[in-house]
Amino acid sequence: MKKRPSLKFRFAYEDTPKRRCVSLEPDGILCLPVLGFDNFDQPLDFSPLHVHEECLEISLCLRGDLEFELDGQSFPFHPDAVFVSRPDEVHRLKRYPRSMSKYWMLFRIPKGRFPLLGLAPDEARWLRKEMLALPRSFMDVGHRIRRTFQRVFQVYDTMPRKTAERRCLLRNAVLSLFVALIETSKSPERILPMAQLTHIVDEIRECPERDYPVDELAIRAALSPTSLLQRFKRLTGLPPHAFVMACRIEAAKRELERPSNAIAKIADRLGFPSAQHFATSFRRIVGMTPSAWRVRKNTNA
Repeated sequence: MKKRPSLKFRFAYEDTPKRRCVSLEPDGILCLPVLGFDNFDQPLDFSPLHVHEECLEISLCLRGDLEFELDGQSFPFHPDAVFVSRPDEVHRLKRYPRSMSKYWMLFRIPKGRFPLLGLAPDEARWLRKEMLALPRSFMDVGHRIRRTFQRVFQVYDTMPRKTAERRCLLRNAVLSLFVALIETSKSPERILPMAQLTHIVDEIRECPERDYPVDELAIRAALSPTSLLQRFKRLTGLPPHAFVMACRIEAAKRELERPSNAIAKIADRLGFPSAQHFATSFRRIVGMTPSAWRVRKNTNA
């Protein structure tokens, strides 16, 4: 029998503007072996399937239209959403089309007795139980979790190392983060923000040939046009008009794969005013004309 390859994920600690992956263990906070912040402005490939032994992975999406894969199932991951994977669950963050930003951490929950922020035994047991009971996903209502993540990094960055003040303030900031996660996950409003907007985004993907005036989208999402534009760009990485165009181009590629589909008819079906407008838009986004893309696609098939 073949031995199953190890899925245990080993982190490379780094601290750059695009990716922060640091450990609080040197500061005596053994329950946080990894504290992370990702801020990428280009698409990335799939991360490998992996597990975290004895650790919860908790992520807060700040920007991007993302998706987690866990045990073969897909879970959407949008701005203000928190996603939790439990110890030994096989998971990964799927590839995404645009930029993204997120906070994340590993919360170590080993078996047996383990020092947890210097808490009394009954307090440590309560915290461990509540963290393990976090739902798979919930919303950061009021941005409380975002603010506490920011506070942990602020203390990490500004307090002198190997000092009692640093250790005390870090423990306090980390405990505040844990409490924010627990209390926010139980808030009655934890699933409401972004729900209608994500539905609109899914509709545009499904039917990109339609027109989507910003004023009408704002009414449907119960937002002002300005708020709609801001939240839409956080979610997709693009303003509405550009996102509709990108979805039309992706739909056009699928239609161009069938040689029997005339380019003029594809343009008409996808809501372009003319075949010339379609060709110009396609070339601007893809880098070549629809005809050239079709030839290359068929040649490589």
